[in-house]
Amino acid sequence: MDGVRFGVLGPLLVTHGQRTVRIPAGQPRQVLVLLLLHAGRTVGVDHLMSILWEGDPPASARKAVQVHVSQLRRALKDLPGVSLEWSRQGYRLDVPEGSLDLQLFRAATDPDEALSHWRGPALAELTTNTQLAHQLEEERLAAIERRVEKAIEQGRHLEVTGELTRYVADHPTRERLRGALMVALHRGGRRADALRTYDEGRRLLAEELGLDPGQELRDLHAAILRGDIPAVPRELPKAPDPFVGRRAEIELVTSSAEPVIAVHGPGGQGKSALATAAAHAMAGRYPDGQLYADLHGATPGRAPLDPAEVVRRFLRALGTPPLAVPTDPAEAAALYRSALARRRVLVLLDNAVDAAQVGPLLPGGPGSTVLITSRRMLATVGALHVRLGPLPEEDALRLLGDDGPAAKQVAKACDHLPLALTIAAARLRSRPDWTTATLAGRLADQRHRLDELRFDDLGVRSSFQLGFEGLGEPSTRAFTLLCCLNVPTVGEPAARALLGQDDVHRALDPLVDAKLVEPCGPDRYRVHDLLRLFGAERVGDEKQEALGRALTHYRETLTAAVKKLRPHAYGALTNSATQQDIDEPLRWLTDEAENLLAAARSTVDDPALAGHGLAIAHMLYPHLFKQDRVADLVELGRVADRAARTVGTSAAVQTALLVQSAANRRVGRFETARAQLEEVLRARADDPFGQGRALAGIGTIQRELGELDEAAATLEQALKLTIAHGPAGAQRVPLSALAQVHQVAGRYEQALRAANESLRHAREHGDAAGTAYALASQGQALFKLGRLDEAARALDECIELCRATGEHNDEWQALLCRAEVRLAAGSTEAAARDAERCLAITGARGDRYGEGVAHLVLARTGGKTHADRAAELLGTPGLRRDNLLDSLIG
Repeated sequence: MDGVRFGVLGPLLVTHGQRTVRIPAGQPRQVLVLLLLHAGRTVGVDHLMSILWEGDPPASARKAVQVHVSQLRRALKDLPGVSLEWSRQGYRLDVPEGSLDLQLFRAATDPDEALSHWRGPALAELTTNTQLAHQLEEERLAAIERRVEKAIEQGRHLEVTGELTRYVADHPTRERLRGALMVALHRGGRRADALRTYDEGRRLLAEELGLDPGQELRDLHAAILRGDIPAVPRELPKAPDPFVGRRAEIELVTSSAEPVIAVHGPGGQGKSALATAAAHAMAGRYPDGQLYADLHGATPGRAPLDPAEVVRRFLRALGTPPLAVPTDPAEAAALYRSALARRRVLVLLDNAVDAAQVGPLLPGGPGSTVLITSRRMLATVGALHVRLGPLPEEDALRLLGDDGPAAKQVAKACDHLPLALTIAAARLRSRPDWTTATLAGRLADQRHRLDELRFDDLGVRSSFQLGFEGLGEPSTRAFTLLCCLNVPTVGEPAARALLGQDDVHRALDPLVDAKLVEPCGPDRYRVHDLLRLFGAERVGDEKQEALGRALTHYRETLTAAVKKLRPHAYGALTNSATQQDIDEPLRWLTDEAENLLAAARSTVDDPALAGHGLAIAHMLYPHLFKQDRVADLVELGRVADRAARTVGTSAAVQTALLVQSAANRRVGRFETARAQLEEVLRARADDPFGQGRALAGIGTIQRELGELDEAAATLEQALKLTIAHGPAGAQRVPLSALAQVHQVAGRYEQALRAANESLRHAREHGDAAGTAYALASQGQALFKLGRLDEAARALDECIELCRATGEHNDEWQALLCRAEVRLAAGSTEAAARDAERCLAITGARGDRYGEGVAHLVLARTGGKTHADRAAELLGTPGLRRDNLLDSLIG
């Protein structure tokens, strides 16, 4: 730019090289500022006069402007690339490209670079007209907002918290700054301060402007309350320590611009350690997080992980609500690629088996990077391929911590394999009475070298053996039995059942000290996968008996929980008995749901245990259904099917069909669900009550399909069979379903009668969940009949019961109905609160239909932006709608 520089973002600046160009004081400087603001464009004389004299120029103003321009021409005449020309339209100032700070500020894409061009308050010379300065200040604040948001995205939230606090104090009504401060505080562990920041802004807006915060800030507030600020996963394992050598490979990996880097080599070469070390070195370049998965491609006794399972886990880690995670592998992989397209994420895929396994886990475009390790070269994967071989001697000696002759002998005996060297170094550390020469002597005997070293997978086993050998018999037994119970975590009651003893701490504490078992909460333990395989190899003849005790514990405790939460679940409770009582059934069921699913899964191929697994699946599926855990529910259906095939009885097949039908119904495959229940119906020819239960399920599906006359007839038949052959009060289930059919059909008096009758039976038999269902139907019918006060009371009680029994799906639907009641009663604010709570529940689960109807109700409470969002969500192709709710909200 030939050394010429102009500045208006601060006091007027004109320089040429190292020289400051003098501009006459007063109005000539103001004229130059105005011309610079419009550099390269013509500025009319009338416009100049209007600003210089605040809209009231004197008769001599035009002549004065001409004089000021003449002075400017003289001051600027020697500046290369600068010209000040006149035409009939006015004056035009041309300056060299890149010489004006305002142009550089506006052209910069990086907010830090943009803000570097500011030197103080803009347009300081324009003391008579501040509107232009205010406009530029708005641009500066927008750049500040982009800069702090960028810093937060990069994980530098602590750096900008203080600065943001000052900006929010100076500009309290700028919601974007306030939102950024809330995110920074939340990510810094100051959740209460984040919520307080929102409340201060809400009060200020209300008091000074009479406004509520915008939808984006309200959504952020709700997200902080729910704890689901957009996730930034940090899943990398701990960096290997020590990590020595591999400098060239580390440099190759960390400096590569390739989106996929695949490290391969034989077992024991340190592929995982290298990839983990490189990932930690690269992590700062990926502000949207780091994902990690061990794919178990070469893990003894473990099948390689299904990539669909990894995709679903990665989606949850990236913040996708559980309900929004597709069960179809192709759909899940597509959503995963879409999620990565908006982010810069580092993905570490360790221990891959082949290209087919990693294919669905690769991003579809640039931005993110994937690091893969595998034994075989994944030749069909487009990637930078890095092969690892043995360590050079220098690095091998550094790993051993010794460079003497004996260390060289040990390194040679280890073939310079990193894993074998690591084991050798560990053995030296664990035996302070040994010298390096002692180990070298033991390794010299080739007949026993593998016994001493056991590199690769045998080496892993050997390292576990060192800790295992020092255990007493009670701890050894406890460890091997824990390893056979293949569940994610084991609580103390389950451990007591498994071990057949009350005092389990004496057996488990030594395992914790030996790092063979890891505590993961009060009186709860877990065993990592490789250790589990190691221990399971050593179990004795007691395995089957012990597993039977543990599964009996799970089954009986689940029975006690279901009896309290869902006493109307007659079929599930028929084949399970218990003398147990349980104080907090919902909490226990929520804590143990993953363990129950894993326990059922582990039984499917064992004829002696599959009956336990099938019973657990039968009792667990309503909980998963009501909690919207769709992927788990679908898997439970597969588990039930396999267990039933192993059991091999007609009753087992019927039970599996019930579980599978619930899963299919939840994902919208109604025809399949109905066909499965019809098969159950045919199999129960000699069981009228069982037929009644099957017909109740079929009638509900018919209602969801819009077959209302058929549904009513089916449920009337179910009601007759249940009254004639079922236990007292069992008719509450088909009655509640029948009330829903009448509701959708517009027969509100009939709906109310059925709901009232169902409610009477549910109350008489202490069925909290059944009471909630009946109250929901009662409230819906009363609403449509115009009996608003009674409807509100019914729904109030329904919502409280739903919260107590964990019926989240029913809770949000009841909230939505109560919002309609409150709208009809003129209580707009209360209706909006219900709809907001409904939106929070459905949004956390990714339920687009639930979110859509909540936005629809909010639009009717006066929320201007909600109607468009409702239309977008409810217009989703293939969206599964609920005709019962549609009948309520219109």
